[in-house]
Amino acid sequence: MNELPRHRASEPAAAAEIERDLEHPSIRVSAAQSQALARLRCQRHVERICRVPRLVFELLDEIGRHHGIEADVADRLERYAALDRRLLAAVGGDRFPTTPVRLVGGAR
Repeated sequence: MNELPRHRASEPAAAAEIERDLEHPSIRVSAAQSQALARLRCQRHVERICRVPRLVFELLDEIGRHHGIEADVADRLERYAALDRRLLAAVGGDRFPTTPVRLVGGAR
């Protein structure tokens, strides 16, 4: 039986390097910019799952069970559920800030 040639991408570190280069082939960003982009990505994920309350429940339930903090999660949920929706909307607390059109000071 002939063995197929081993590609560099089959090595975990090399595969991660290739994936990173595919995501941002010519853009190098600072650590702060990278964290900001990751935070925006998380916000977009939250916006999508919040359209389906069952997903939010399952996520919080799973986090609570995984970390053994079910009571803490339940207490926090109760406090958040008691917030006045109209007041949140009035102060803009019901939505994420708008996404910047471009990064100021971009990659150098």
